[in-house]
Amino acid sequence: MSAKENTKVNENIAVNESKNTTKFNKDNNNFNERINNNLTQQQDAINKTLDNTLYNVKRSTDEATLEIPRYTQRIAEYQEQTIQTIKNIASDFIGAQKEAISSFQSQQVDRNSGSVWDLYNPQRIAENYAVMVNNFTSYLLNTSNLINNTLASNIRVYNTALEQTRDNLKALTKTNTNYIQSVSGSSQNREVNTN
Repeated sequence: MSAKENTKVNENIAVNESKNTTKFNKDNNNFNERINNNLTQQQDAINKTLDNTLYNVKRSTDEATLEIPRYTQRIAEYQEQTIQTIKNIASDFIGAQKEAISSFQSQQVDRNSGSVWDLYNPQRIAENYAVMVNNFTSYLLNTSNLINNTLASNIRVYNTALEQTRDNLKALTKTNTNYIQSVSGSSQNREVNTN
């Protein structure tokens, strides 16, 4: 090959190389733009999904907050109903005992029978029943208070556990975010160093 022909071939190669390089750079830029656009779209979609989730959570919790007075009213009604039922039980029991004592008194023939009469003395029977009814009523009221105190205590424990869960999730989320940022930062630094 002559020097002229060799120069012409080299010029053609140089022209073709610059054309190929330009085309490669344009293709590479287009590819990077498409990747960036896709990443932006994905990030927007993720943000929109997370925002919708947060909105739904807020809406649900707001609705639950609006229900609190209704729940409080139900608990108050339950407590009032329990107390009223205890009162009715005591009244019914005392009424039945009054009837039994009246019936017993009308059937007594001899009031002066001595020590046997003391065992069946209507006054003593009434006093014993009164003590028993008072004890039973106190028992029911104490049981109701115990149940209410247990319920309140369990609610406090549940709220404490819920707050601890919230704090733990905050810490976990922060740790994960820091980790992702450090890994992401490391990979970006590697990309910058390789370019």
